[in-house]
Amino acid sequence: MTDFLFYFALFIAIVLTIGETLVLVKTDKYWPLSVDDYAVCGLLAFSAFNLDSGFGLALMLLAWSFMAGNLYAMLFTRMDPNGGTRERLGALAVLMVCALIGAGLTANEITALISA
Repeated sequence: MTDFLFYFALFIAIVLTIGETLVLVKTDKYWPLSVDDYAVCGLLAFSAFNLDSGFGLALMLLAWSFMAGNLYAMLFTRMDPNGGTRERLGALAVLMVCALIGAGLTANEITALISA
């Protein structure tokens, strides 16, 4: 399962980096608002290469959790009936599910490491 988590985290980090860069280039988004997304991508990639240690797993769980919290805020802000833009809701929902799956897989790896 560790191999799947490695590839899954790297895939999500790459997709999120490309997606965020495209949003920055194609819209008038204020660039400091993307720093947190790039930080999550960096943490996911770094922790993917350090999955053999407890620190790497804890860092990955932190990255998934931060990503899920950030996506939660973006998703429901955009769904606001009084002023939500409703843009990219599908992508945000898919990324939210991926973050929850990643957090669950990482928590499972941490549990297996602790019980071993």
